[in-house]
Amino acid sequence: MSILINLNSFKKNISLFLKDYVLTNNGFNARSFYGETFSLALLSRNNMLNMAIRLKLYDSFDRIDKDDSQFHWEFNNYALLDYIEHSKDKSFNKFLKPLKFKHSTSTNWTLLRSNTRLKANKDKVLAIKEAKDKINTYQLESGLILDDVGVKSFQYHCFSMAMVAEIYESTQDTYFKDSFLKGVEFIRYFILSNGDSLYIGRGQNQSFGYGTLIYILAMAYSFTKDKTLLGDIYKVSNFLKKYQRENGSFPLVMNGIEKNIPKVVDMNSDEFVGWYAYNNYFDYLPFMGFFIAKAYKILETIDTSFIEYKDSIGYKDENFRKIVKCNYEAIISKTGGYWTNDISIPYIVTKSGRNITPIYGGEQFEDSLYTLEGIPLPYCNSLGKSIRWRSKSYLMDNILLIISPLGIMKREYIFDEEYIDIKTSIISPFNFKHIYLLLHKNQNVIDNINDLEYEGYEYSTNGKLKKYIDRNRVSKIRILIES
Repeated sequence: MSILINLNSFKKNISLFLKDYVLTNNGFNARSFYGETFSLALLSRNNMLNMAIRLKLYDSFDRIDKDDSQFHWEFNNYALLDYIEHSKDKSFNKFLKPLKFKHSTSTNWTLLRSNTRLKANKDKVLAIKEAKDKINTYQLESGLILDDVGVKSFQYHCFSMAMVAEIYESTQDTYFKDSFLKGVEFIRYFILSNGDSLYIGRGQNQSFGYGTLIYILAMAYSFTKDKTLLGDIYKVSNFLKKYQRENGSFPLVMNGIEKNIPKVVDMNSDEFVGWYAYNNYFDYLPFMGFFIAKAYKILETIDTSFIEYKDSIGYKDENFRKIVKCNYEAIISKTGGYWTNDISIPYIVTKSGRNITPIYGGEQFEDSLYTLEGIPLPYCNSLGKSIRWRSKSYLMDNILLIISPLGIMKREYIFDEEYIDIKTSIISPFNFKHIYLLLHKNQNVIDNINDLEYEGYEYSTNGKLKKYIDRNRVSKIRILIES
């Protein structure tokens, strides 16, 4: 019952928060792309939508410029179809006829568009073809579905798998069920013992991704009755509980830093680490609540009384390594593509559930807090470039190899129960410095910290990081694991 209690609390309290906020503020009073429609769908599902709130959300959505090239047709169509189905409110039909799309080509938008066509009973053949073409092109053998070439986002993987599951429900084509279950099996390897899961790729640890992660785990349980999926839902929901605010809302990024609901997001303010220029608070919160509500609806109708837990086990493919020891779990991700793909110094969660190293990267396409020196790879000051510049990288056993026009880097890892040794060597005609980044509270994690030179700070989704450097061609550090 504890899973249902958690999920019911989440969906109910998010709904109550949105309801009170809309009434008090005469709407969101902040930028939104699809928050109104997902709020309608969520509140309708929870039987909390009265006429006053409906009118405020309707008026707010009606005022949005639908001719703007950035209008999110796919998201709004999807939410409106769900809202109209559950509420029988026909007044929103005018926004769906004719069915329009923005036609963004990323994987998650394409699968959302296909799913929406099917739900609207429009262009079924085209919907299935577009979805299969995208899956055939972008889902890797591991099960991860890329959001674009080289874009390894765990958040958008979860949302894409949610769309694939619903496409299967509409078509009963086992091609989609197989793709979905393969994708769920992949992400389960990365649900750590403390429930932390979405630490790689754009959207690290954002509410959007955790809502869809819970939903796809619930969908997978409805298909397979594998009780260890319930264990994963329990871990993830307990992880989220740590960040739920007293008023029932959640932050956009699960990092314990975000305190206020922003009217305008300043990408150069450390209050919004982990945000992107396109993020809107009142898009992501109702979106999260909506998918948790859908997960709850699935689980309340089937037996969830016996929860089992899957042992954390090691994992490797061409992009990732997961190392499991008695005292910790550690993740390495091959470098390249978006900055947030890179975990070249292991992301470590200890047996007590504490993360002692950060995740890296952030908004790289807008002026923001983040710089390339916020990724712990050799960096050349004279060139202003990282060794990752135009590089190819390879994971071979416990070695990360980067081959760049600027040189070759070899990083070796030794995973002991009490420590992790990391040796980095570089062959290059240029002078590089080795960069190491530490969470402020964890400055003693590196055993030989006194051999390194403090050089200010950088930022990541985890917040402000202390930056240390080593100017030697070969650099060695030891990361201590708490007992």
